[in-house]
Amino acid sequence: MTDERQIHIPASFIAIYTRASQPRPSASRIWLEQRHDLCEDLAQLLAEQAKSKVWQLGIDMTDALARIEQGLPEIALDLSTLECTWVLTRVKEILEV
Repeated sequence: MTDERQIHIPASFIAIYTRASQPRPSASRIWLEQRHDLCEDLAQLLAEQAKSKVWQLGIDMTDALARIEQGLPEIALDLSTLECTWVLTRVKEILEV
């Protein structure tokens, strides 16, 4: 894989797969890129859904985020607990909450 095709993976995401005793992630760069793409795409989708639900249901953003947090582990994507936390944090960043 050439450098032009590599996406930037945030340090916060790489930290999910890095142990304190090891300076490098336990997964390959290609796998990390694919997993990051999945989590980033999910975060983007959930941010749009949150905005939509706030408008449709007349709830506030805190309620929308709580619903996302509750339902995130149930999504059939085999997300780890740390990935779920990262996705929720990313949704909040996107929404600037």
